[in-house]
Amino acid sequence: MPAVDWFTAAPGDLIDGRFNSVILEHFYGWITGLQKDLWSPPFFYPNLNVLAFSDNHFANAFIYALLRILGLSREVAFSGWYVIGCSLNFIVTFVVLRKFNFSVFSASAGAFVFSFFLPAIAQAGHAQLTYRFAIPLAFYEFSNLIYKRQISALGLLFFWICVQFYCSIYLGVFLVFLILAASIASLFLPHKNLFKDLIRSWSDLKKPSQLAVSALLIISSISIILLLEKYQQVASLYGFKGNVVEVKHMLPRLESYLIADNSILSSFVGSWFNQIPLYRNEHQLFIGIGVALLFFIGCCIPWFNYFSANRPYAKHQNAIGKLAFFSLLILFVSTLQYGGGGGQLTSPYEYLLSIPGILSIRAVTRMILVQGLLVAILVALACETLISSLNKKHYFWRLACIAIVATLLSLEVIFFQHVKTPNAIWIERLNRLSVLLPKPVAAGSILFVDNSGNETWYFAEVDAMVLAQDLGIPTINGYSGKLPPGHDQQSPNSCIPYLARVQDYGKFHHLPEASMNELMTHVIQIPPSSCVK
Repeated sequence: MPAVDWFTAAPGDLIDGRFNSVILEHFYGWITGLQKDLWSPPFFYPNLNVLAFSDNHFANAFIYALLRILGLSREVAFSGWYVIGCSLNFIVTFVVLRKFNFSVFSASAGAFVFSFFLPAIAQAGHAQLTYRFAIPLAFYEFSNLIYKRQISALGLLFFWICVQFYCSIYLGVFLVFLILAASIASLFLPHKNLFKDLIRSWSDLKKPSQLAVSALLIISSISIILLLEKYQQVASLYGFKGNVVEVKHMLPRLESYLIADNSILSSFVGSWFNQIPLYRNEHQLFIGIGVALLFFIGCCIPWFNYFSANRPYAKHQNAIGKLAFFSLLILFVSTLQYGGGGGQLTSPYEYLLSIPGILSIRAVTRMILVQGLLVAILVALACETLISSLNKKHYFWRLACIAIVATLLSLEVIFFQHVKTPNAIWIERLNRLSVLLPKPVAAGSILFVDNSGNETWYFAEVDAMVLAQDLGIPTINGYSGKLPPGHDQQSPNSCIPYLARVQDYGKFHHLPEASMNELMTHVIQIPPSSCVK
């Protein structure tokens, strides 16, 4: 709630927050019939399929649409959508940890860590990363596959991976990495006759259940393939290529795990490390002092029988703890940057960059959002051991233990300095532009907002996207994870006039000059300026 200032502000800055609201609003317009082409929001006009330049929110946009249908403004609906996503993360993780037989206390502590530890709330400005509830569900089904030998879990595992891809492709890819790491980790743990038991589990299923599992597996796989194929087609059409140097800048370093610049209580630790010149905002990976303390306790518990004496479900919880520990270790080691020869940095992750599409996943540091589940499991294990060591008759001490743990986990979150933008600023920026429009705006008009002012170029681009969407007209402006030909900015405050953008569009698609000239007659430019050549 502090991140949305009790629904009077939106999480994040004026750029990414509003960009995500435009994507969600487009989905709302599509399901209500106001927009005809789902993949072509009316920005970067007349380019098509521009939704595939970034995340699409397909699996969660219906929540935003429902809030809009109920009558909420776009700003309040966006904040509500964000709060619901955070709540879903907590509730689902709590349920999963309860299914691992953790107590209410331990499950709520773990769910709080996954949903609200410092790296998660530091990414509030990237709202596309909010909906992560499918991650604990996928990991739960994987554990059922390994430990309970339930072949039916395979279908559900693929289903939840598919859901996460449709919430966020970034997190979908990272979830696949998590499952692969867990698969490797499981090789280090005793699993006698695993494949034989899974075959027997399949044989024990009735025919309808076998068909249901097969259908779920096939449909989920095809859905993921179709989504990724669409993105690959668009990337090929527009000639998008990943930047290896940029990816390397956003691989985590050891010091990244100590940086939390927006934490009042622990930012002093990260201030000692100034060796990250670029993208420091993506290296905010410190999990918090209290979380770290319980996490390290949780890492030790599965290996010593001494801690299992008073826990009725110790065997299964320790097995899950070991799986979480090894999976986290694999993800940590495989993505970490190491010092190479001549001062160069290298990482095992670089060997994955040759896989098609992996270069599009630029901010590898965001894998911490998936790793957060493994941290949460180990924190829950620490809490379970602490509470189990106290007899129920020791009511006061149990209460004191809960209070201390709650304080350790939440204190840094409470005093975290959120990046948020008041709704009034969103509205004021639109009003400032609206008064410059002709009255009335003619049907078939195309908006262009000049970006040659004192602000960085993308402020005007996003202003235009929101204003054009409210007016129900397309705009030549645009902002996204990728830029189409003609939209590349040469310097932070440079201006690219709409004439150049339209002409580059025509050249790229080999269109006749006459059709481009016709299109330009419908352009409304505000404010009138020298950005016309």
